[in-house]
Amino acid sequence: MDISVLKMIFVALLWGGTNPLIKKFSCGIEKCPSNLSKVWFLSTRPFYLLSLISNQLGSVLFYALLGSTELGVTVPVVNSLTLLFTCLVGYLLGEERFGRKGVVGTVLIMAGTVLCNAEKQ
Repeated sequence: MDISVLKMIFVALLWGGTNPLIKKFSCGIEKCPSNLSKVWFLSTRPFYLLSLISNQLGSVLFYALLGSTELGVTVPVVNSLTLLFTCLVGYLLGEERFGRKGVVGTVLIMAGTVLCNAEKQ
């Protein structure tokens, strides 16, 4: 397996794995009356900050990856895998499961990504 593919999977895992965690660890922010109190609320949550930093690390790695891979391959692969990892981690955290339409949509996105990139191999 090419190292670029592993990098794409890692970026998607960072993004997709941290999206549900950011949501979980920011729970309660809706009770904050002002923007300043929201900033304080989030900045005092270490697990939120760790999730956010990991997510942003994924963004930095993604932009570095764009410089060394083909844009037309990297963006669809990372974005479709991010959706998959977000759903899996969300499910493990007890969020609502995807319905049948959501599963079919995810499979179609993955299949489309594979088909688009199979031609480029």
